[in-house]
Amino acid sequence: MSVQRAARRRALLAAIRAEWTKVCTLRSTLAVLVATFVVSTGLALVSGLSVGRALDADNGRVRPDFNPVDSGFDIVWYTQLGLVAFGVLLITGEFSSGMIRMSLAAVPRHGLLYLAKAAVCVTVALPLAAATVVPAWLLDQVALGAHGASPDEPGVVRGMVLGTVYLTLIALLGFGVATAVRSTGFALGAIYVFLFALSPLTQAVPVLKDVARYLPDKAGIQALKVGADADPSLGPWGGILVVAGWTAAALLIGRLSLRGREV
Repeated sequence: MSVQRAARRRALLAAIRAEWTKVCTLRSTLAVLVATFVVSTGLALVSGLSVGRALDADNGRVRPDFNPVDSGFDIVWYTQLGLVAFGVLLITGEFSSGMIRMSLAAVPRHGLLYLAKAAVCVTVALPLAAATVVPAWLLDQVALGAHGASPDEPGVVRGMVLGTVYLTLIALLGFGVATAVRSTGFALGAIYVFLFALSPLTQAVPVLKDVARYLPDKAGIQALKVGADADPSLGPWGGILVVAGWTAAALLIGRLSLRGREV
């Protein structure tokens, strides 16, 4: 048994190295990652400057219950766009180009290949999320000036950790959905429409409002909240567990799809 485990471990590491090489050589994927960082941090700075000026002018454009800690994490809502795109492109490019056949020829076990790709998704998404969430929050606070919060405020470190975890999970969710549908356009369209259209609409319908808190984006964002918008019934850790559940379901569906259909 130990020999078999060692062989499986070597096979997995070899598959991960191969997938890592693919990611490092794909210009489109690298462009998405760089753009995610640049746009997210840039928007955080611009948002902080705009809100700071509005607060200085006291022109009523900022909500009375404004919380600078929450403001610093608002950028996660936009950063997830890039992480979803990364998770989707990680797999759909191979389906559209036919490279998936070569990948499966090199790694005949579907589950091993899927696990290797998921591992690379985490390896890239996790540090990128951390390297975006933390400086974006700090830039927002600097731009807010006297209205900003310090990093030792309650909920800041927790928000940075959970924001990083949320973005990593949402990238994996995108990867799972994309594996199931095998189309870049359809996967991105479906996820983006859900995040920016269907999910917000559920909050506008009273009968669906209680259900909406358990949608992945709503639960994930709630995991970062500390101000008036925080959901005490769900809590930050409950919120991130809800996202983890959605991600696990997406990954399972993607795995079953990869196993059950010809490529």
